[in-house]
Amino acid sequence: GSCNVDVACSDSNGWEDEVNSVAVISTGGSTFCTGFMVNNTENDGTPFFMTAKHCRITASNASSLVAYWNYQTSRCGGRRDGKKNQFSSGSQFLSASSKSDFTLVRLNKRPKAAWNVKYAGWDRSGEDATTATAIHHPATDEKSISFEYQPTTITTYLKEAVPGDRTHVRVEDWDVGTTEPGSSGSPLFDQNHRVIGQLHGGYASCSSRTSDWYGRFYTSWEGDGSPGTRL
Repeated sequence: GSCNVDVACSDSNGWEDEVNSVAVISTGGSTFCTGFMVNNTENDGTPFFMTAKHCRITASNASSLVAYWNYQTSRCGGRRDGKKNQFSSGSQFLSASSKSDFTLVRLNKRPKAAWNVKYAGWDRSGEDATTATAIHHPATDEKSISFEYQPTTITTYLKEAVPGDRTHVRVEDWDVGTTEPGSSGSPLFDQNHRVIGQLHGGYASCSSRTSDWYGRFYTSWEGDGSPGTRL
């Protein structure tokens, strides 16, 4: 959509590290969702990678996961000239939960240092964000950035009532940019540049300033209470 903002634009100034944590993913040659590297408290470089559960990365196909790094335009608003020549292949499935629509895998290898891939920080406190930033691959095209300047709320998926079942973070409407199919699984950062959820779905588009919902990192932390369903 024409309202999307390339990460090559000045809007992403100050968000370079977060931009470099995000990848577009495939399992059979066709890209379909977004995901991101996620840090751990040991800061030991373990290549943990998150996406949305509805993107259908499972124990049976995680070995064929491919994450494409730095797939973005070379200039703001320029030609669609992104390249998929930097990629990580293969992963091990670790956990997932439908409650907050998350999946966690461990990539088979760390991304090459030359690619400058970063690990996203996170906040599991469950607090609302005062502002929010999304970094994603809309329609799995080159990487974009979107901004919400109003506080987020805690709700049920696709519902507006607060707090609902407390499983999702609602973005009321994007002030800059939007999301699209293909953005699913992308991280939502709070004002402190920490992930508070990954995109489940919603109604936002360039022609409709409506809401999106992200599965809460807070909810994913315990998931359904077992090692295979929690962060």
